[in-house]
Amino acid sequence: MFVKQRIHLYNMKKYSLLFCLFMLLCAFTCENEPLEGDFTNENTDTNPSSLLGTWSLVEFNADIISESSFAGQEFIVDFTTEAVSSDYELVFSESSYTVEGDYELMSSTTVDGETTSYTDSYTNVSGSGVYSTSGNIMTIDGSFFELDIEGSPTEVAQGEQMAEFELSADGQTLTFFQDEVQIEDESGFVVTISTVSSSVWQKTL
Repeated sequence: MFVKQRIHLYNMKKYSLLFCLFMLLCAFTCENEPLEGDFTNENTDTNPSSLLGTWSLVEFNADIISESSFAGQEFIVDFTTEAVSSDYELVFSESSYTVEGDYELMSSTTVDGETTSYTDSYTNVSGSGVYSTSGNIMTIDGSFFELDIEGSPTEVAQGEQMAEFELSADGQTLTFFQDEVQIEDESGFVVTISTVSSSVWQKTL
């Protein structure tokens, strides 16, 4: 959910995985076209002023499936991750946001039925950006999280992103949802990326 992904090219045996992930990242970053997904624009209790303040991360998880085909070959990569601990805050002002703190993610990557699992700790994370809302849809220019895939010296920055959000528990709980499908076709290389992710935040100030 509003993630900046990073990828480490360190093992040639994982060429197919890295190739798919490279195309996955390109699909997310090379175009700013509208995404297909389960986004609605209902006017629920999503008054932008209710977002102002400090929110603490309670839960985060994401499942990204990349299905690609090229020259008769098909690749499927399933990447999942979830927060297992966090001390991480999101602060909204009227038109901008900041994030700061620490979190730990437990992740797994599956290629051709072979799964690799690992845990990464993120400390002293900080970031900022701008946002806008329309009904229950938030658009941001930036990311709320950093996410390493198999290591990470190279960052791939994300551009504009959208997600559905809802306020509950008398405005004290903020939940984001992304459920989208993106298809890219570049000179016969077709990539279908399905993303299902969510994060839950509790208001502290």
